[in-house]
Amino acid sequence: MKRITKLVLPVAGLGKRLRPLTWRIPKALVPLNGDPLLGYVLREAKESGIEEVILVISPNHEKYFKKYLSLNSPKLDGLKVHFRFQKKPMGTGHAVLQAADVVKNDPFVVRYCDDLLFHNPPPLVSLIKLFHDYQAPILLLERVPKKFVSRYGVVGVKKLKSRRFYQISEIVEKPKIKEAPSNLTIVGGYVLTPAILKNLKDLEAGLVSLNEDVLGITEAFQKELEAHGLVYGWEFGGRRLDCGTIKGFRNAEEILRQSND
Repeated sequence: MKRITKLVLPVAGLGKRLRPLTWRIPKALVPLNGDPLLGYVLREAKESGIEEVILVISPNHEKYFKKYLSLNSPKLDGLKVHFRFQKKPMGTGHAVLQAADVVKNDPFVVRYCDDLLFHNPPPLVSLIKLFHDYQAPILLLERVPKKFVSRYGVVGVKKLKSRRFYQISEIVEKPKIKEAPSNLTIVGGYVLTPAILKNLKDLEAGLVSLNEDVLGITEAFQKELEAHGLVYGWEFGGRRLDCGTIKGFRNAEEILRQSND
């Protein structure tokens, strides 16, 4: 059984929803309570046994990330970091594909710096353990109030015996409230398999145009379900801080400040 040792971090986004904080630096390097968003996820990666991190960045941001890694090399001891580039923001699935030459034919984890996740053990530990048990893609899920489902990818599920663990039957992107199959939403990250990566490659090959956000990652999961493949979801039971908007970022800042007082 192959161990999961690689983490892909898509951080090439323009951070439009975090402006003006992102006018001068990439979103992943915006400091939150003294540490950039990237720092929180890299710490989680180290605590979860990850050995290699692939940062998928904009070519325009390379100097910022290199400076951060240089200044923080003692904290990264044991982590090998690769750079891959996404020239245009053509979606999360497209970003993941830029790391294909590093992940090769191995399962790997994807995490997003927008979502800070606090849980004991770290969420990546749980995701990786579940993958070792089930050998299939695992999505990180969060249950939200029904009125918010239109903001997320929402899953239909069959509950399994394990607590908060589900077999996914369908995925609907940003549905209307009445059309949502549940109030379980995809957040934060996933474990991906070579089959999902192949799905992304096939989807990319079929694209007619290369527009912004044209290739998301949920299409690859849906393709796997349509082929009768297994996809699972784990309902995250800890605390999630959504740092993708100014309002969410300021809220996270206040929560972390109070927890440190």
